[in-house]
Amino acid sequence: MPEAEFELEEIQARIKRGNKMRTTALLVFLALICLARWGWGLPLPNRIIILIIFWIGVSSVYGLLVGGQTSVKMIRMIYSRYFLLEMLILTFLLYFLGLGGWMGAIFYIFPIIYANSILGRKEGRLITLVAILYYLLPVLLDYYQVLSHRRIFATFDLGLYRNTPFVPVSSLIVIWVFVFAGYTSSVFSDMLRKSNRELLGRTRELERVQEELLRKERLAAMGEMAAGLAHEIRNPLAVMKNSLHLLGEAVSNKEKARRHLDLMDTQLDEASYIVRELLDFTREIKPEFSSASVNDLARASLRNRRPPRRVKVVKDLSRNLPEIKVDATQIRQAFQNLISNAIQAIPKEGKVSIRTYLEQKHLNIAVSDTGEGISRENLDKIFQPLFTTKSKGIGLGLTVTKRLVEANGGRIEVNSKEGEGTTFYLRFPVAGEDE
Repeated sequence: MPEAEFELEEIQARIKRGNKMRTTALLVFLALICLARWGWGLPLPNRIIILIIFWIGVSSVYGLLVGGQTSVKMIRMIYSRYFLLEMLILTFLLYFLGLGGWMGAIFYIFPIIYANSILGRKEGRLITLVAILYYLLPVLLDYYQVLSHRRIFATFDLGLYRNTPFVPVSSLIVIWVFVFAGYTSSVFSDMLRKSNRELLGRTRELERVQEELLRKERLAAMGEMAAGLAHEIRNPLAVMKNSLHLLGEAVSNKEKARRHLDLMDTQLDEASYIVRELLDFTREIKPEFSSASVNDLARASLRNRRPPRRVKVVKDLSRNLPEIKVDATQIRQAFQNLISNAIQAIPKEGKVSIRTYLEQKHLNIAVSDTGEGISRENLDKIFQPLFTTKSKGIGLGLTVTKRLVEANGGRIEVNSKEGEGTTFYLRFPVAGEDE
């Protein structure tokens, strides 16, 4: 799972759990208010009940809005607006209930912690600041008797502490508690997010290793089977090939029979190629190093793999290139595999280019085609055994090529664009130079 999707699911899950807890708490609170008014006969105003029901409705609406979002940034923006509205509702509710001072401050702690844990530090600081303002406004207005003659904030009556420094000091303490609660909750939330990301990374790595182990087990089993199968099939194919040759000489003057024999010969060549791929894949690669010219290897590969007329071959072989230490037979086979792939990638007319050049103490061979190209999602899979997008073949050619190149101290790279073509690069250290 990508990190963005993981973060989105994580914040949606947190909000969903928070909404359930908030809704449950509000419903219990509403039940207690109803019991206090109609059961115990306390003179509580109807606006308290209306405000609680409004709070539950707002929470549900915002929960639905967040659930339909696919962007973490949008979710945080929506929920930051919700927290501002929620604390305004909380302030009026505390005013109607007559809960001020320390008792009222306690109720602000929960949305501060929740907001900082979900929204992060930036939005969490805003919520903390608004909570401080909502809490201090009625307390300070009553303390300085700005609106005392109207008794708007009479429920925050300071009593004996009205003309003492207790209120400013206690307000500073409340501010410190709010800031501390917001900061610590955001820090712990960041630590939790970081640990979740690390856990996600480790989970991905474990999944990748597990898939790799399963793939290697399947390949090992397939390799054992393929080795035995290839040896069993190779001999009958050789006999059939010789028999076709003798039959061709016997019926050389009969055109129709000759055509069918040629077709059978072509199909046998393809079957032999598949068997050879299986044998190359299962065989342990042991290079016999010697000095070789990349230009000579490229020319020999082209002689062994002649392209059809629809494909034009362009050679750009640099002169006076130093030699490389490789197994000439194995690298020639790697060249032939790449040239065959380039030709097969061109559905109609096109061009295959072979270029050799020296760059940063490495000899480079580029095999390019003007074919259909490789899609981005397949580009990381082309060297995997048994992966192929062709109608023919079993997907071992590039796997064998990569093994041959790497066994000879080189590396293979690919660059492709759909609709324009593909280029494979073989890079070998110059003989006598460290890689």
